[in-house]
Amino acid sequence: MKKRLAAAFLAAAMAVTSLTACGGSETETTAAAAAATEAAAEAEEGAETEAAGEEAAAATEGETYTLRYAELNPDGHIMDECGDYFAQLVNEKSGGRITIEVFPAGQLGDEKTMYQTIQMGGGAIDICRANTNSLVDFGAQKLTLFGLPFIFRDREHLWNVLNSEIGDEFKNELQELGTGMVGLFYLDEGSRNFFTKEGVEIRTAEDLKGLKLRVPTTDLMSDTVAALGAQSTPISFSELYSALQTGTVDGAEQPHSGYYSNKYAEVAPNYSLTGHTYSPSIVIMAESVWNKLSDADKAIIEEAAKETEQWNRENIEKLDAELLEQIKAEGANVIEIEDKSSFIEATKDVVAKYAAGYEDYYEQILAK
Repeated sequence: MKKRLAAAFLAAAMAVTSLTACGGSETETTAAAAAATEAAAEAEEGAETEAAGEEAAAATEGETYTLRYAELNPDGHIMDECGDYFAQLVNEKSGGRITIEVFPAGQLGDEKTMYQTIQMGGGAIDICRANTNSLVDFGAQKLTLFGLPFIFRDREHLWNVLNSEIGDEFKNELQELGTGMVGLFYLDEGSRNFFTKEGVEIRTAEDLKGLKLRVPTTDLMSDTVAALGAQSTPISFSELYSALQTGTVDGAEQPHSGYYSNKYAEVAPNYSLTGHTYSPSIVIMAESVWNKLSDADKAIIEEAAKETEQWNRENIEKLDAELLEQIKAEGANVIEIEDKSSFIEATKDVVAKYAAGYEDYYEQILAK
């Protein structure tokens, strides 16, 4: 193809040279040059079309896969939309060979079930979105740092870290540990905030004392709320609404998207903007599934992963702002926390405990 394109340009050049050498008029030479340029352009366009065709043909060659992607949040939630976007990109880039079916709303099981299924080799679940602070049970100590209270200043700081060499190293941790999981890409769901039932408001760390809160079932989150004086109560995410409704728990924590899409304001109308953790999500795949893919298909997955990260980053900030306005419009009592020093002071021992042995990484994250 490149040889034909070069030949077209050479022929065009020779045509012009021939006319000039034979003493052709300026008009003839100009016309010849124009014709030669047009011919070369047509050749280049044909070559590009052929290249695109060859690329598309290459994408359609190889094994056909249907993979199952699990998501806890409901249909239409930003995390579910990220899964859909990723699935669409992979399907397009593979020429339709790789289909990813996204199952939102915990259809394929709770968080623990998702991780265990992935670890055991997939099948029922091949891909899922995990929270970085909930993978410590699998030995992911580095990823757990992302879930430390108040480690990230803001969204820009978060993405500076995720897109750095630290982000790459932490993403590879699961595979390096031999967990049977492969980290594909990060997602930003927004900072997490406490919300509580009627009559219970959180404005300082003191206000959490004695409360029963549903948080992700990890030692880090249990220790965090314990440091704030509250008690973590294990409740499945799918049962949280009814637990709030019946008073089994006094509150919980979620980013704007989770609080709004799950309609928690109906049963827990006090929404305190504590921003106590900005733990990003990491999308993971069963390593046995990953190992079955050809190098070309792995490249397709990685390319789609990068584009999904970028799409998420471009959309989440605007969505967060819109969701907060909708939360207010629907009557929730949104409590701004101007001074977070009481929360930071109360959780500093938690930071010290989970950063132990990884102090250099912790300092590097803070410095980004």
